[in-house]
Amino acid sequence: MELKEKVIANIDKFKMAEFCPNGGRPKFDNLQVLIFKEEKKEEATIFDIGLVYECEIAGCCFIPGGDNHAQIQTKVKITETSFEVMT
Repeated sequence: MELKEKVIANIDKFKMAEFCPNGGRPKFDNLQVLIFKEEKKEEATIFDIGLVYECEIAGCCFIPGGDNHAQIQTKVKITETSFEVMT
């Protein structure tokens, strides 16, 4: 399984409030995973990654909705059996 698939499969392990701090709901249809650094430690691999996605902004009768590009940078630790978001 590639890194993007692992991130999507474990998206619930990320703090959802960090995805769209200015409001809206994150959309991961076109999620891009950027790898800044990869470090192997014993049985785990630690990735310093950037997630690029869209935040869907709700509209109303006078203000149209839309999508804004957003990005967060974090570290994840992956083993054969686990996925951990590091702070």
